[in-house]
This record gives sequence, C-alpha cells and structure tokens, in this order.
Amino acid sequence: MTSQESKTRYALVVPSLSVKAIERVPVHIRGLLRIDVYEVTDDDLVRRLVA
Repeated sequence: MTSQESKTRYALVVPSLSVKAIERVPVHIRGLLRIDVYEVTDDDLVRRLVA
C-alpha cells in the first residue's frame, strides 16, 4: 500500500465470522489507509461494510 495517489483504494474481503475483528479497527484509521471492507456471507452474498 505504497501508492500516494488519493484516488487509489484498497479492499479487504472477509467472511461474516471475521467482521467483528475488522470492526475493531477504527473507521477513521481504515479511512486514512483507504481500505474498504467487504463481507461475504454464508449465502455467498457480498456487501460493503459502511461506518
């Protein structure tokens, strides 16, 4: 994650069981790192986690 380009975004895709662990990282930190988090449910649905 070395790009200085402000338009660059990164994505982290996690199963539903890992959502609680991801939510321990403060939203503003994820924002500073430009990380979007997506959850994959047991039904294979993908949804973006929002603050």
